[in-house]
Amino acid sequence: MRTVFCPGLGREVSALGFGCASLGSRVSEAQGLRALGLAFERGVNWYDVAPPYGDGEAEGILGKFLAGRRDRVAICTKFGIPRPIVSPAMRFIRPAARAMARAFPQLRGGMSKAPAARSRDRLRAEQIESSVVESLRRLRTDYIDVLALHEPGPRDCASEAILRELRRMIEKGYVRCVAIAGASAAIVAGARAAELYQIAQVPDDLFLPTLAGVKGALAGDASLFFVTYSVFGVHERLSHLLVGGGGRLGALASQLGYGPPFMASEMILDYAFAANPEGVVLASMFTPAHIEMNCARAARPPRKDIGPFVQKFVVAANP
Repeated sequence: MRTVFCPGLGREVSALGFGCASLGSRVSEAQGLRALGLAFERGVNWYDVAPPYGDGEAEGILGKFLAGRRDRVAICTKFGIPRPIVSPAMRFIRPAARAMARAFPQLRGGMSKAPAARSRDRLRAEQIESSVVESLRRLRTDYIDVLALHEPGPRDCASEAILRELRRMIEKGYVRCVAIAGASAAIVAGARAAELYQIAQVPDDLFLPTLAGVKGALAGDASLFFVTYSVFGVHERLSHLLVGGGGRLGALASQLGYGPPFMASEMILDYAFAANPEGVVLASMFTPAHIEMNCARAARPPRKDIGPFVQKFVVAANP
């Protein structure tokens, strides 16, 4: 596994991170624990979670995984979107719903991740400590490596009250460093407002390179460690392009060494690592095949040819 240095933590972390958004909802606890363990064995040591993930169950499941491994992993959890209240009836039918989704994959779209509709209210500084304490309890740990503001607005990131409370969480030893996980405008506003933010988590893909936009907007105003996610959101679109038009794009990609059956996935991962070579790329991966493929791609040095190829033959040709 290739590693990158995270200045905020003062340590090396895996270039591939494990996204836990479906852990406990679409993915059962047993399957999730197996996947977390396999990824750890393959060198993944960055785990991304949040109170609402997995219908509010993800932090608790991850906490079970951490037993005996805590000092060898980095955990990022969040504050901002509350943990949902899920009825006992819904928890009861979840296993049946997962079995139905396995039998009929076309139904998976109906099995949502955590209800992550963001609140329209601004974040409240006085709620940070209680959220952190609850996360610590569910994670079964006494510290959080990275606490990220979850989908904040620009004013939240620059709020003196919030900044003061985040600093207090660090002083109390609850949190090692803080981050912003959200839109470009919030990240830019926070980075310009305070050096406290050392990490930024941003969606990024080969059709909408948000990361490049954030770096361009900051223009050297701040030095951030970046974590990218949602890189696989374009998988279906890219797959269609690779086989469409008589397979012309697929033929061009084969000249770079890509081939079936995972051509689109491998290109997406290679592009993500190339776009964020000194940071972490998150992936949700719960089958052994996906974990093995993702870890194999993450073990390689970032490719320098995939970016120009994507810009010339994928993005420019398919606006």
